[in-house]
Parts: sequence; C-alpha cells; structure tokens
Amino acid sequence: MNEEEDFLQKTRQGFEDLCRALNMDEEASNEAWKSYENISKNYTLEGSELHWLACALYVACRTAIPTVGKGTAEGNYVSLTRILSCSEQSLIEFFNKMKKWQDMASLPQDFCQSTEKLERNFTISAVIFKKYIPIFKAIFKAPSDDPPRVHRSRKQRRHPCTVAEVFNFCWILFVNAKGNFPMISDDLVNSYHLLLCALDLVFSNALLCNTRKELLNPNFKGLPEDFNSKDYKPTAGPYCFIEQLCELHDGLVLEAKGVKEHFWKPFIKRLFHKKVRHTHTSVLHTHTHTHHQTVKQPPLTLSGCCQHTDSTPATLIMGIYGK
Repeated sequence: MNEEEDFLQKTRQGFEDLCRALNMDEEASNEAWKSYENISKNYTLEGSELHWLACALYVACRTAIPTVGKGTAEGNYVSLTRILSCSEQSLIEFFNKMKKWQDMASLPQDFCQSTEKLERNFTISAVIFKKYIPIFKAIFKAPSDDPPRVHRSRKQRRHPCTVAEVFNFCWILFVNAKGNFPMISDDLVNSYHLLLCALDLVFSNALLCNTRKELLNPNFKGLPEDFNSKDYKPTAGPYCFIEQLCELHDGLVLEAKGVKEHFWKPFIKRLFHKKVRHTHTSVLHTHTHTHHQTVKQPPLTLSGCCQHTDSTPATLIMGIYGK
C-alpha cells in the first residue's frame, strides 16, 4: 500500500467513525463521502480532513429528501452542534472552512445565504454575550463569588440556585427567545433589547424572592430604595425595569418596550402554553408561586434549561440556530 492509499484509508476510517458517532443514515453518508472525494481530487484541502468531512456531512444533512407523503423535508435533522462536537471543530473553524467548501462544491445560492445568516446570528450573539457579562454583574453578584456547593443526597430537596445558574439560565432564555424570531435574530439592536427583556424578567423574579437577596448586587442602581433595609419586603408588583436598564446600559427605551410587547411577551406566553416550565417549584425558592401569579411572570425555571448549565455560550447558541 502506497502513502496515498494509506492516507485515504485512514481518512475513510475517520469518516466512518464520525458517521457512527452521529448515527448518520447511509444515504447522507454516501453523499458526503462522494462530495469529499470529488473535491479532494480537484482541490488541496488544508488542515484536518475530518473538519472538511464535517462540512460535507453538514451539506448532506441539509439536502432536501423525499418524505413518505408528497413533498420533501429539509435534511435528516442531525444538528450542527453534534457535527461540530463529534468532529472536534470550533464554530469559527467551521465557518471559515464552510465558505471555501461552498465555493468548491458550487452550492446553491439559497444554501449559501442560510449559512451566512447562521454565521451572522452567531456573531451577533457573541457580541451581545460580551455585553451581557458586565450588565449581569452590575445587577447580580459575580458568579465567581458563589460559595462551594454542599453535597446532597437524592432524597434531599434541591439546593436554591446559585448566581452562576441564574447567569446561565438568563442567557439560555435569551438565546431561546432570539432563535424564535428569525426576522430580528440577525439584528444587533433588536437582539440587544431582547437581552434586556430577559434580564428584566430574571431581575424582577429575584426581587420578589425576599429570601434570595444574596443573589443581587447591593450596589445596583436599579434596586428599590429600601432594598438594603432589614424590613424590606417585596411589593405585589408587577415589576418592569426595562426603562431603567436602558438608561443604565445604553438601550433605546421606545425600541426596547416595543420588543418586549411584540416579541418577548408572546414568547413567554408560548412557553406557558407549551408548559415548558416546572409546575410546582421555582429555582429561586420553592414558596414563591403566589408572587409569580401576582406579577403574571413565569418562575425562574424552564424545563431542560438547567441541564445546559455547563455548556459554553457557543454550544448554547448553536443548539438553537444549528439544528
């Protein structure tokens, strides 16, 4: 076996391992390998072969396939998140290679546009995440200041949430909301105001939980005047701090209120209709349900959100946009 054949065999083995990890169907696998073979004969592919194969698989997974009934479905629904994870490739590496792959494979314009939109969404979310960190730390205490967790048995009640969990929850809530509105998801200003809506909701709920005052930064300018008093008790609400958040963090009040009214509120209502929340418990406290009913806002839990608390921002973003 010569060096070229040995290289191709190792590449094929790596490709098959990747397909098994993704539980890829045979049709998509064959299409991706055929595309890779054709392009590798005509172009020099620099870098990891597995990364180029991931591009080929991504395209194959997004190719329209016939359904049992009349019509077609858009691919086999293997997510980009899984493809990147199994191929050990970063988002930036993927987008760089995907641009080249699209040119080499002469992919249709609509496919290229969808990839460009995906990249814009990620870029905007990455920019907003950099803004999110200092805003969150202004409102809440720093996640790094969380005390160490005490181990509990399965029979014990779940510990109240930490600042780090609130930080992750609020970001996940924003990313989910952003992914639900494609018409504004690639707009920086509207997306930023959507983030302020998420912070407004989480902050409002934190204020309502009198036993969780330690989550909040006592120096935050948006706190009620008597917040640091021993006799402080939360009022009935409803709370809305959008205007204050805009003033403190360079938001546009009218635009932010418009985003809250026309995008954020319908999104939260849909979550309730889908029952995407825990029925009986709140992350902040287990006895705050009546307060949440008063202000007509959901408790700080969404089914499935907390299981992502160890994920990176990029992974969370792609979990929404890279399906």
